[in-house]
Amino acid sequence: MKIRELAGAVRDLEEALTYYTDLSLLYVGDLLYEIAVAKRTIAQFPQAWHPLEGGMRRYVLHRYPYSIVYQPRKDEILIVAYAHFKRRPGYWRDR
Repeated sequence: MKIRELAGAVRDLEEALTYYTDLSLLYVGDLLYEIAVAKRTIAQFPQAWHPLEGGMRRYVLHRYPYSIVYQPRKDEILIVAYAHFKRRPGYWRDR
């Protein structure tokens, strides 16, 4: 299934990568790998993860304090946010 990311989600991910780049490039590689695995898993089982309001769902990453907020649609998965656990809850709702 096709995966599309909103511009706000791309910004979230860029911010995370910038933060982890300052710590270690190994973290960047690990985070990108975990996100790639998550996207494949979400594409395979889009209804399997925690439901949120408005038809959204949340996949929690295992090694990093982020969740992928997405909306399964008929022909695609729309990634709305890469939400950090410490960021204001629901900041992505207006996207």
